[in-house]
Amino acid sequence: MRIKIVFVISVLGMFLMSPLKGHAGSPFDSASLLKVYEDSMRSLQYVRINARTDKEKDAANTQLLNLMNKALLLPGSFNYPFDSLRTIGKEMSPDRQFRLITWDVPKSGCTFGYYGFIQSYNARKKKYDLFLLEDHSADFPNPKSATCTPAKWIGMLYYKIIKEKGSSMYTVLAWQGYNKLITRKVIDIITFSPEGVPTFGKPIFVKLPASKGNPKRMIFEYSAQVSMSLQYDDSQKMILFDRLAPTEEGLQGQHQYYGPSFDVDGLQWKNGTWNFVSNVEARNPSDTKEDAPQNSTHDANKKVIYSTPH
Repeated sequence: MRIKIVFVISVLGMFLMSPLKGHAGSPFDSASLLKVYEDSMRSLQYVRINARTDKEKDAANTQLLNLMNKALLLPGSFNYPFDSLRTIGKEMSPDRQFRLITWDVPKSGCTFGYYGFIQSYNARKKKYDLFLLEDHSADFPNPKSATCTPAKWIGMLYYKIIKEKGSSMYTVLAWQGYNKLITRKVIDIITFSPEGVPTFGKPIFVKLPASKGNPKRMIFEYSAQVSMSLQYDDSQKMILFDRLAPTEEGLQGQHQYYGPSFDVDGLQWKNGTWNFVSNVEARNPSDTKEDAPQNSTHDANKKVIYSTPH
């Protein structure tokens, strides 16, 4: 494995040092080069999960990040599926204006580092833009009220993009491994400026119970030992989520003891805002994969190891 990685890196080294910039024309066959990049990342995606030390994981992830950067700058990369990168999330917006590519690196102590890109079409410039997502979660003591940019991002794994009719905003559902005791799920908002620059967070969540003001994103915290459902029900045009509660009444506010109750609440889109609705009748969704990120490596904390392909 180590020999293979070193060989791939040496062959592609000439491509790894240029900065982020827009797509440009090229005399080479970009489809073939995209396949070369994908094959290189295919092994690295597992090394960044399974390596014995954090240092080895970080080294593999640095190469993975550089390769993905170069791949996404190639003509035609926006529609390239990267199908073999099964531990990396690739979510396309319903209107195909942008996609989110995110992944995590599990670290010792059951913590995570988050990485990714936004690849978007800039209608004004008539080209594709690429934005590196840089995780600065520690810089946001109150993440519910923070406005974020790609350069100062709250790291998470996205698994659903929602766009309501007539709106220029995008709603995203995400998973975040917070620490060894607490897992988070997040509902966030992405908007694009007239220049095509994305921003995360917008105070359009209204009528929330026990909430002062309108947060810029909704964050659910619960025990890392349980699962919480957060999904979009297309038939009801609502975001549905489990109501969380502590296992005992005396544990209020200690989210490591929180888990789903038997109640389901939701958000309904109305006049450009998400309105809280209590006690929604949940239906069996036809697409259960929306309920969690398929690329999440959070099970690494439970000693689940991905098999490295040969």
